[in-house]
Amino acid sequence: MVEDKKYEIDSRIECDGHQGTLKYVGPVGKTKGLWLGIDWDDPTRGKHNGTYEGVKYFKARHPTSGSFIRPGKAKFGISCPEAIKIRYGLINDELAGIDRDTLTSLQKEINAPFLEVVGFSKVNKKQSKFDQLKIVWLREQCVSTTGNPGELKELCPNLEELDLSKNLINSWRIIADICCQLDCLVRLNLSENYLPTEENMEILKDSFFMLKYLTIARMNYNWFDIQRCMSMFPSLQELSVSFNIVNIIHKPIKDENLMKICKLTLEGNLISNWDDILKLGSLPRLEYLNLNSNKIDKIRFLTVEPTAKTTAFFNLRQLHISQNNISEWQSVSELEKLNNLEDLKFRENPILKNENLETARQLIIARISKLKSLNGTEILQDERRGAEYDYLKLFLSKWTETENDVDKRNRFIIEHPRYPTLVAKCGISDIPSPKVKVEMVSNVITVEFVCPDHPNQPRGIKRKLLKDMEVQKVIGLAQRLFRTGGKIPRLSFIQQNLSKDEILLDKPLQELRYYSIQDGDQVIVRW
Repeated sequence: MVEDKKYEIDSRIECDGHQGTLKYVGPVGKTKGLWLGIDWDDPTRGKHNGTYEGVKYFKARHPTSGSFIRPGKAKFGISCPEAIKIRYGLINDELAGIDRDTLTSLQKEINAPFLEVVGFSKVNKKQSKFDQLKIVWLREQCVSTTGNPGELKELCPNLEELDLSKNLINSWRIIADICCQLDCLVRLNLSENYLPTEENMEILKDSFFMLKYLTIARMNYNWFDIQRCMSMFPSLQELSVSFNIVNIIHKPIKDENLMKICKLTLEGNLISNWDDILKLGSLPRLEYLNLNSNKIDKIRFLTVEPTAKTTAFFNLRQLHISQNNISEWQSVSELEKLNNLEDLKFRENPILKNENLETARQLIIARISKLKSLNGTEILQDERRGAEYDYLKLFLSKWTETENDVDKRNRFIIEHPRYPTLVAKCGISDIPSPKVKVEMVSNVITVEFVCPDHPNQPRGIKRKLLKDMEVQKVIGLAQRLFRTGGKIPRLSFIQQNLSKDEILLDKPLQELRYYSIQDGDQVIVRW
């Protein structure tokens, strides 16, 4: 290798939109001139592993991530202050890097006649007011260095949020030198940078004392790397480490900084064992946990009794666990053991493939008592009541079969830990036995339509209906019976021999048999 003071090994470079790491400077074979050996981030970008024509010039991370380029093709980056001046400088009536036409279009799209762009309220055409910047986005701006001492502090003293994702910084020390100049910085995004971790990183913690929100996605970090990083952030509340290579969470978790985390995102990692997730259960402030797009196949909490609450994740209110490998309903039932779970995202798991969306939603709601929102949709009281009622009906026969068999009853409760509570709440006598198949006798029922708010219709109107009639057709019948003038009524029904509570007919495409409407029931019409 030829020594050249202009180039520093392990510097990050950009070439034709691709990033890589400088691993060699010098001649190659019998060719003339200087070459740079690059280990590309994209493993398919290169042609070899650093060995060319039998000579090993450097070691690449992948078999085809290495190649040689001429020095003139490599961009070694610019300083952070320089990038800010380029990105946010006022050039030809451009505001914060967005031209006027784009800004006008954006205003219309989001219905915002006045739009404050990334920290600017007004911009003087003669001089950009960098000291007013509170938010700076420098993604893919080839930032590689800090700049002159104190330059960034003087330029942007009020900066609160900084995005340095996918740049050319190759050291946490450079990140620390940038952040130590920003006294107001609370939010930092370093995703898609190549920043190796090392021992004793806690010596940099004074540079990040005010930081509360950190995003380090797609950094090729495992949990050991994340623990090293955490030693630098004494005030962190929210941590996003999505799309890394975490497969194991190491125990014990005693890091004082990690104990302060309220919101943790582990989306897109490689975790398959729920026991690793349980190691996070001791985090006392954790309220939000995102585990989407991992490989978790089941959920289990260790409790003395099947219906007992767990001491893990005591303050957890939001859990996202979509796109995993969960294939049995017991895992959903286990979530009832969490003390304060209110918001659940549970999409695209194998267990859902055998159920339609409405049935799957009901089964999840019935199993988790404190849930207020499922997949982003609020759970209303009537929906919960209907879901719990249907859940009781669905498994009533299996429940009654275990009445005189303690072992079978215990196994049932392990799979359905909330069922005994629902039985006590609703009363087993209120649940019609699924063994009584009235529909085998006749598909025709007689119901009474009642419209309490109709001024000229004090009495009910009896009509015969088919059990396989869709709700939307019954709505049309109600419109004709009560002459609603084009208004679409809301329907519910009251069961003649059971509870007098109104049950909403809120699924237009479902058949009446879905709601178990029986002969003699009342259909209530409102609008």
